[in-house]
Parts: sequence; structure tokens; C-alpha cells
Amino acid sequence: MATQQDPPKQLPKRNPVFQMLGMPNFRFKLPSRNWMIFLSITGSFAAAITYDRRQKKKAQQKWCDAVSHLALEPLPVNQLRRKLTVYLESPPGDSLGVSRQYFRDYVKPILVAAALDYEVIEGRKEGEVRYGTAEKIRRLRRKAEGLPVTPGDNETDQEHFVEELREKAGIIPEAGIRGDVVVGRHAWKEYIRGLHEGWLGPLHDPHKQTRQASKKTTTSEDSPPSPHKVSAMTDSVEAPQANTQTADNESGEAVPTNEPLSVEAPSVEGLEEKAANETKSPSPPPPYLYTQEYAAAHPSSTLPETLGPTASIPQPHILGFLNTPVRIYRFLNQRYLADDIGRQAAAVALGVCESYNTDFGSNAHIGIDPVSSSPQPEDQTSFEQQELLREEEKEWHKSVRKPKDNESERVWLDEVVIDSRIGERMRKFTIHLDLQPPVSSSN
Repeated sequence: MATQQDPPKQLPKRNPVFQMLGMPNFRFKLPSRNWMIFLSITGSFAAAITYDRRQKKKAQQKWCDAVSHLALEPLPVNQLRRKLTVYLESPPGDSLGVSRQYFRDYVKPILVAAALDYEVIEGRKEGEVRYGTAEKIRRLRRKAEGLPVTPGDNETDQEHFVEELREKAGIIPEAGIRGDVVVGRHAWKEYIRGLHEGWLGPLHDPHKQTRQASKKTTTSEDSPPSPHKVSAMTDSVEAPQANTQTADNESGEAVPTNEPLSVEAPSVEGLEEKAANETKSPSPPPPYLYTQEYAAAHPSSTLPETLGPTASIPQPHILGFLNTPVRIYRFLNQRYLADDIGRQAAAVALGVCESYNTDFGSNAHIGIDPVSSSPQPEDQTSFEQQELLREEEKEWHKSVRKPKDNESERVWLDEVVIDSRIGERMRKFTIHLDLQPPVSSSN
């Protein structure tokens, strides 16, 4: 007896659109094992990035809303908006573009929401922020004491010219505190150093004549030119004389010879060295006042009772292939950093400040630091400013700690030395109450 066979299954109907386009009939099925592993890893990583960036925007928006009412306050037509000073410097072992992008991502959105104006003092090398801070204070001192402002670079001269035009037109800045924003431990060290140099140091470089004399002595003791160079110079002088010699032809007339001049071309190494020297940015000038001279220095007569408040913004920056897990973790947790920096930037915008703590515990860094070149006094009072952002130094690139020739001071490696006349006048921005609950992990 023949068994009855089941009728064949009908194929699923094709989408008429796909059929008209000539596309095959897709059959949905589970991906293979390898595809499941790949999609799981990439999907999880993409979801973690998306969630972190969403929470980061929420955290920044929270603090932007907290200060947005400042942008709606009216100002007279002859008054400028409150202006801050931002200090940026290249992170150890990296370029200045990293600090610029860091400032644009975390600090600038809150300042823009509050409609605050700001100027930036940048440094590409160690010591440039220190010099920029001290030079700015020296210009303020000259202006307050009625002394002529010494000419500087074109940008500084233009700013001075604009300020004079505004004073003649009756345009005044907004009343209230201004303040400084310092990004990173390396810039914070130079800012403290420049603050002391500007208010405690002289207006003119006291070591200028000594350096010029030593420079002349070094130049006079240079070795004489080598015999190869002397022979080349002699050949170049005698070459035109040889070209003017005449030769007698068959008729006895003198005919000048047209022999080419033998001029030696400069070597490739010399050209490369010259080009490198031209493209190399100059080093910042040496300090007018060293840390060992703080005690004997006399403060300026224009030193105010309280200095402008400051905000030290953290800048965690770590390099190296072995630190890849740490860098990935920070890349996926930028929301916490955005909330912390947003809080400090909001405090700057709101203008709430208080004094730093003195006698900030026992000074744990007495004596000579292993990588420092300046001894610390044993009876020095420990200030809160000395310990701010100290944890960042452990992550600095190892190239920073390499010794350099002909160097008397390393601001990044030396301990922060604070004179009580400056430290007690410093203030910090602060914010005590949360304006709304912290960003939740839901949603």
C-alpha cells in the first residue's frame, strides 16, 4: 500500500518590490557563532559610548541651565562683559591642540552659556605660562604706577592700543571679580610661579647684563674656522681674479677666457641645521625672581589685599601602549569628568569664592624631591594650593623627568613654593549646593 506523501511546502511569498528589482528572496535566520561574537562585542562597545555621551550632554546641560540666567542680565551700552583669563599649556609629552580641545569640550560650554568673555594665555613649552602670567602682572604694575609700558609683541601692543581707545571712549569693564581658570597641574605650577614672580619680582630683568656678558664670553672663546672652510673662502676670493685672465690667440690679440667660477655649494647638513634653528620656537626668558629669593623680595606697592579668585581644572592625561585599559575606561566614563568640571565652571560663572586653607596638614614634601632641583624649607607653611591636582603628576610622560643640559630651574618637577604674602591673598571659586539632583543612571 502506497504511503500518502505530504504536500510540498509552499515558498514564502516574495516582496513584489524586491522581486521587481531582481533581488533574491532573503530568509531571516540566526547569525553564525563568529558573527554573534563580533556583533556582541561591537554592539556592547557602541552602546557604552552612546550611553556615556548622552549622560555627558545631560551633565553639561544641567550646569549650563544653572548659569544661563546670567546671559539674560542687561548691561549698559558703555560696559563690557565680565572677562576671565584662561591658562592652557601643552600636556607633558603631547601638543597644545590636546589642551585646546579639552577646554572646548568641557569648560567652554558653561562659559558660553553664562555669556562670559575670556582671554587665553597659552604655552607650548615649559615656562611659557609662567612668563605670560608674570608679564601680565608686570604690565598691570607699570600701568598702576604710571610707568610707560614697554613694547612687546604685536598682539600685546594691539591689546594695549585697544584699551587706550576704550578708555578714551568711556567704555568700562563690568563691576565685580574677574578670576583665572587654570587647566592641568603643569599649568597650575607655572601659574603659581608666575604669580610670585609678577608681584614679588622686579619690573625689569636683573640678570640681563650678566647673561649678555656670559654670552659674549662664550662667543669670543669659540674655536677658529677649520682649514677646509679657510681654503673654501680663499678659493672664492681668487676665483674672480682667475676669470679676468687673458689668453693670446694666433694673431697675438688678447682674448678673455670664459672659465666658470669655482664656488663651493653649502653642505646639506648645514642647510638642515639652519632650517631647524629657524623653525625651532624660542625658549621663554629666564625668571626675574627665583624661589630662593622669595623671602628677601619686597612685594609691589600695588599688591592688592586679595587677589582674583582662581579655579584649578583637572586634566587627566596619560600616554603609552601599556596604559590602554586606563585610557579606554576614561573614554567610556567621560560623564563623570564632565559633571565635575561643569560644577567648577559654574562656580566660576556665578562668582562665588572663598579663601584657600592654610596649614593644610603637615608638609609631606620636605627636603629635596628625587626629581626636583630646588630644596624646600623645613619651616614652610603648607598651603592648599600646593596639593591641588597632585595626582596628575604620576601619569606624566617619562620624557618630562629626563635631565636637561644648561638648565637651572624645572617648574614642572620642582615642588610648589608659596610665599605667605601671596598664598594668604589667593582665593578660589566654590559652589556649596547642588542646583539639581545629580544625573541619574537611568534613561
